[in-house]
Amino acid sequence: MTKRIGCGLAGLVLGLAGTVSVVSDASADCLRRIYNRSTYVLVARQDGGPPATLLPGQSLPVRLSRPGQIAISAYCGLPDAGGSPVTQASFDYEAVLDRCFVRFGSDEFFASQLGRGFFGTQETAPFTVNNPQQGDIVLGPSALPACPVPGAVLSRRG
Repeated sequence: MTKRIGCGLAGLVLGLAGTVSVVSDASADCLRRIYNRSTYVLVARQDGGPPATLLPGQSLPVRLSRPGQIAISAYCGLPDAGGSPVTQASFDYEAVLDRCFVRFGSDEFFASQLGRGFFGTQETAPFTVNNPQQGDIVLGPSALPACPVPGAVLSRRG
């Protein structure tokens, strides 16, 4: 085998290896976020995995790579303190080709033309889904009940 044929074969092998790595990188992975814009402490679980805690004002990146589910609970304080959640919700998500989004609503009348959830048959409040980006979940300032402040007494006498 000559040097020229050896270099040609090496180039061909490296080209195929590069093509294989490019094809494997073209998966359905999307990096999205869960935002906590509320005064509550959020606990999020993706596909039954370990919980992630989000304090007020924080966000959490999540990788959506296949259809799955995200469960979120909002607490007045740290969830380890034994309190019950103020609100909780579970959202199914899709990750297909280059599209990642939270599914809501049902396949009903004109769903393919107007989109799922158009008629409001399944509400996501107090959470906002697919905003600011498809696949994002936000808990923002809302009309949820205020958390009690233990031992807080207001006095004008100082």
